[in-house]
Amino acid sequence: MGFFWTEIVRQAVSRWDTPFYLSAWQPVQIALEELKGLSAGLPIRHWLSFKTHPVAPLIRMWRDIGYGVEVVSEYEFLAVLKEGFKPDQILVNGVAKQIWLPRHKVAGIRVHFDSLSEIDTLTEQANVCKWRIGLRCNTSEEYDPDEPAFGTQFGMVRDEIEIAAKSLRKKTINIESIHFHLRSNVSSPTSYEKAIKEIARICKSINLNPKYIDCGGGFPVSGERPYEQKQDPPQFDLNAIRKILLNIPKQIPSICEIWFENGRYLTARSAVLVLQVTDIKERPDSRYLICDGGRTNHALVSDWEVHDIFTIPERKSPKRLTTICGPTCMAFDRLAREDMPCDIAVGDYIVWMNAGAYHIPWETRFSHGLAKVLWCDRNGDVSLARKMESFTKWWSWWEKC
Repeated sequence: MGFFWTEIVRQAVSRWDTPFYLSAWQPVQIALEELKGLSAGLPIRHWLSFKTHPVAPLIRMWRDIGYGVEVVSEYEFLAVLKEGFKPDQILVNGVAKQIWLPRHKVAGIRVHFDSLSEIDTLTEQANVCKWRIGLRCNTSEEYDPDEPAFGTQFGMVRDEIEIAAKSLRKKTINIESIHFHLRSNVSSPTSYEKAIKEIARICKSINLNPKYIDCGGGFPVSGERPYEQKQDPPQFDLNAIRKILLNIPKQIPSICEIWFENGRYLTARSAVLVLQVTDIKERPDSRYLICDGGRTNHALVSDWEVHDIFTIPERKSPKRLTTICGPTCMAFDRLAREDMPCDIAVGDYIVWMNAGAYHIPWETRFSHGLAKVLWCDRNGDVSLARKMESFTKWWSWWEKC
């Protein structure tokens, strides 16, 4: 990544107690530069997926460099409005928007309709507010990652897209964009190639001529792998994606710009979770490190993914099977189980890498309150972005009965 976490983490633990997430701008900037390598003739626009890593300093930095943000919920939408994003910089995706979007008469935003129900409810508002409209397609390349025999709940299939297009044309609403999103951690660029071909067939069959194609996100990143894989998967081939994008003008001649919403690729490597070892138990099966944070509160993804870990101070003794546990009263609270130096001691710090994608959205209180979030800006200066949740704040959610 070209970013040295050890120095930044040492600076942070000298000033703040653990547990905390440490989020940094520089890895995001590096990832963005990598994605610029996708350039394939047509302009490419990169939207930041808000849900992936909703850290306020990151959102503000993204705004300041002039990029747009993709939101999928009412709270995300309100947040980007509060942070001063211009309507043209806001792309609204997600399901069931007809439930909440009528409450917000904001002109000029971009909205991708996900269903015929959304169109029935929101068409008039779209006309009045001069929204820039797109359609979310459900392609045959989309499937439930846990049960691949099933598809997903997102978007519209070909027949629904045709009905949607006819309905919007009757209301003189121009369809500017066509959208698909496969899933997270797409393993092969071929999936994008097949989806784009399917989108092209749909557009041709119903005479749809969008200006923009939104290819979603889903690019995997290094430093994390499923538990069942013994080695890191090969690096995702961005050059193969670039070659696929080169064919888009031939397949959909009306396209003048390509969009992506890579949340994981942009942010996964931009944060770490820092914990401190508070107790150690020696058992015949494993050495158990008990820390002040873990899976239950901070790293749900550790249930199915292995991430790189390092310690401060660095330990180099012979390794022993070690289980890193969190502070909650649950056997589930296991951050990792792997061979680690046997001289890791109480007071050492555990640094869990790739904590920037979905960790903060999935964090829980579980009797401990939300952790601190630190921010490392473009100059390498670290500051407190979010305080640790106090008991008063944690318990005050309950109404007096």
